[in-house]
Amino acid sequence: MKIDLHGLHIHNAWKHFNQAITEAYLSNNKKVHVITGQGAIMREVEVWARNHSYVKECVQNPRNPGSFSIKLQKSG
Repeated sequence: MKIDLHGLHIHNAWKHFNQAITEAYLSNNKKVHVITGQGAIMREVEVWARNHSYVKECVQNPRNPGSFSIKLQKSG
């Protein structure tokens, strides 16, 4: 699953991130790719991920700092 937050205002990006992570978890996705661009959202995503109960791990892509791979907790 892919979440594209690039170009959104930060508050709307945060709401979309939380909703999309929850939907991904409930759909039994194991991994989510998040695109942020390289602005304010990029600096916030790791905090958002750390505070979301369904996120197991958040790793910034070393070749493209404006994207992240997020592993989700096992559902069930």
